[in-house]
Amino acid sequence: MWYGKFLGNGAAALKPTLEIQQKFLLAFAAAGQPDDMAIFSKSGITDAGDSEVTLYFSPAAASFAKTIQGVAPSEKPTLENLGLLVGNSPAAFRALFSEWRPRSER
Repeated sequence: MWYGKFLGNGAAALKPTLEIQQKFLLAFAAAGQPDDMAIFSKSGITDAGDSEVTLYFSPAAASFAKTIQGVAPSEKPTLENLGLLVGNSPAAFRALFSEWRPRSER
């Protein structure tokens, strides 16, 4: 099961993103840095022109995600505007998104 956390606009999202990223790096290293354990970041623009950021925790990161306040079960994110925040790149994309292709193959 995927988990997500909405962080709000780009400026307000920076501090919590960095805090989550730093904490996750420890858990990721302790787990042996598996390809399917990752946090992704998705940004979008609201109708008012503001940037919104949501973090998505892969199923292998679920136990970590549950330690973060405000995290909730989520649908698997789409690849549109999705970036890898913490994880093995490009291995995390290959492991978690069968439809993903490296830029050289698109």
